[in-house]
Order: sequence, then C-alpha cells, then structure tokens
Amino acid sequence: MPKFNRLLVTLDMLSQDIVDELNLPEIQQNEKISSHYLKLITQYWQASESLQHCANELTEKGFSKAISEKRMCVHLVNKKVLLIQNRLLEYAIEYYKTNIRIDELRDVDFSENADKRFDLLTTRAIKYKSQYKVVARALNKIEYQRLIKSVGLPKFDWGWDTIIAP
Repeated sequence: MPKFNRLLVTLDMLSQDIVDELNLPEIQQNEKISSHYLKLITQYWQASESLQHCANELTEKGFSKAISEKRMCVHLVNKKVLLIQNRLLEYAIEYYKTNIRIDELRDVDFSENADKRFDLLTTRAIKYKSQYKVVARALNKIEYQRLIKSVGLPKFDWGWDTIIAP
C-alpha cells in the first residue's frame, strides 16, 4: 500500500504541474501544447500505469476506499475509470507525438517520399484520435469532463463536444 500512496501523490503533483502548464498564456492563445506539457503528461501516464498495476492487488471496494481516504485523484472512482484514463492518455500522447513528427516533416523534408510519409503520419494521427473517441464514449459527459480536467487534457483538443461530434 505505501507504493500505491506514493503513486497517488505523484499523480496529484503531476496533475497540478500539467494544469499550470496548460494555463500558460502562449498555450491558451495558440491552442497548441508545448514539449514540456508532453513530457509532463507522459510522466503522468507512466505513473498512472504503475498505479494500475498496484491496483490489481486491491478489490474494487478497496481501491475506491483508498482513493476516497487519500482525497487525491478523486476522479478515479473505480478501477474501470483508471483503465479508461490510461488508455485515453496513451492515445492522446501518441496523437501529439505523431503531430510533432508531421510538423517536423512539413517544415524540413522536401524529398520525393515526404508526401508519402506525411500521408502515413496523418492517417496515424487520425487513427489515434478515432481510438480516443471510442474509448472516451465509455464515460458519460460528467465523468469525462472530470477526468480531462484532473488529468490536464486541453479542451481545445479533447473537449466533450469535440469528441462526441459526428
């Protein structure tokens, strides 16, 4: 249980750092994430994956009780939400990494194969966003909004209306 508690504290601290990073004026104005944000959200995802492994030892009731007693990561009402959170973070991170590669390719590579790579990367980004949407629909609107606020996913990319829109 001590490792579980340490991971909750880590997630809580990273969450605050992520939210602070998202509130920076340049991110709000440009609606584009920074490399520091991507680093923080990746660390959060890795800690969350570790929490999931620790949670395997707990019952559903024990997990919920541990979360409510610590008053950290309260958006994780059960193990299912933790699993969904991890999956959503994985897709969001891969989406951002792919978009960074697309931007680099667009700005630097003017070779014959650049168009093919650009198309492949664009398809990959669309796939990650699509997979994200499928998993996000496992939550209702309130649960989803609580999760993205707690985790620090920007509304300009991952808001409920953006995800549920046809």
